[in-house]
Amino acid sequence: MFRYKSVRSLKVLTVFFLLILFSANTVGQLPELEMPASVSGIPTTAKFFGGATADQGSSYANSFAFDLPISIFAEIQVEEAHLNTMGNLYIIILLGEDYFVRDENGVYHIWDLTLGNLLAASPEKTLQANEPLTIIENVAFGPAGVSGVALNIFLAYDSVATLGEIYYSGTPLIVAIEKEVVESASLTLFTSNISQPIIQSRCVVCHVSGGSASNSSLIYATTQAPEFQTTNYNTLVNYVKNVQNGAGLLLAKPQGQASHGGGVQLANPSTELTHLQEFINAVAAE
Repeated sequence: MFRYKSVRSLKVLTVFFLLILFSANTVGQLPELEMPASVSGIPTTAKFFGGATADQGSSYANSFAFDLPISIFAEIQVEEAHLNTMGNLYIIILLGEDYFVRDENGVYHIWDLTLGNLLAASPEKTLQANEPLTIIENVAFGPAGVSGVALNIFLAYDSVATLGEIYYSGTPLIVAIEKEVVESASLTLFTSNISQPIIQSRCVVCHVSGGSASNSSLIYATTQAPEFQTTNYNTLVNYVKNVQNGAGLLLAKPQGQASHGGGVQLANPSTELTHLQEFINAVAAE
């Protein structure tokens, strides 16, 4: 089932899951986790199910955006011989190289992979044919401090009917949380200070296909074009980074310098010229 891994800090995982307590919940048809197994290697008829959803079970997926609230539901179907016997339910998470187990209070602990230190999420309960579990409900992992990682979630149980034996999902439920998408400083500046006040209000009159400056290396898209801001942003970034003295020309020409056919478009000093300089500096720094 598991092999020993090195131990690292569990601070983020513990802080996050302290807010999430183990509870029962009725769920729809969950994906089955394949390869149910037992510690002894003896085949088992137990079944394990689990899924992560952003729409309360209408659909299930394995990867979610940084700030998307999701729920993770699970279910254990115990062997018929274990019905109404005393047993324990376990939730085990592999995060990176570390294994964690959840106790009955919802707190996660690093697990050293020894059965003696395996804590039960639901201890000493009378086992039913179906044991539905809610691992989390309507929680966004990213803002809580868990992102850019994949959680491998294993389910397991035992019964006094077979002392020393543990039954588990040989295949984990994998839930990946994407990294936060952070907009670059230059894109933020372009969208707020460059696109409309400078490009669309001044430059696009000439620097457009069919315009008087259509032979220029700076050709912009108008607001009627799809994704015009993205197109124009990429055009400017490419000019600054790849044209010889592109940054200097981009500042000089709108001031009427460097043989600019359009004359003076940005006065010196002016707010627009300052914004253009800030944008160029941001591009150069990225």
